[in-house]
Amino acid sequence: MTALRTLAEFGSTAAIGPLHCGATLNEIAATLGPPWDIGRVSKKRRWPHLFSYGDAELCVCRCRRVTLISVQTWRDTIELPDPGTTTLATLAGPLTHTQITAELDAVGCRLSPLTLHQPHGQLALQVEATGVTFTFRTEAVSEPVLESAGHWIGSHDCTPPATDAPDDGFGAWSNRARPID
Repeated sequence: MTALRTLAEFGSTAAIGPLHCGATLNEIAATLGPPWDIGRVSKKRRWPHLFSYGDAELCVCRCRRVTLISVQTWRDTIELPDPGTTTLATLAGPLTHTQITAELDAVGCRLSPLTLHQPHGQLALQVEATGVTFTFRTEAVSEPVLESAGHWIGSHDCTPPATDAPDDGFGAWSNRARPID
């Protein structure tokens, strides 16, 4: 599997194996093993919380549902879950605009440019069918280079764990039941 193929599949399905918005962290961990704990989004609240599987970062709600996937692609090597295993595959990067758009075209993804609120030096393209966004760095490079690919959901049905729920290994305690570390 190449980084290009993995990202094209992400663009066309909004998933990398079991990683997709709406999946629960427990479902993902049952398939891939425990994630890396990156930390809190806010210093004042335990949730939402960031986890990762290599360069695939997940923002997880207190109900343990994934609300955002961000694949960091600006590195020389990219680590992503290897389909059908619990290991990470090391894939070659960085990837160019030409490579990404050709691979997305090959799997039938139609792209639209996002122009609203784009910072100077960036170009963003969104897959029309899935909403996956590919963001490229355009400054100081001869060809735009992929910085990240991401997908998110705006809302979901949130049912947080009960305050007396046993620890699920991801911080099941509410802020009232256990002090914030």
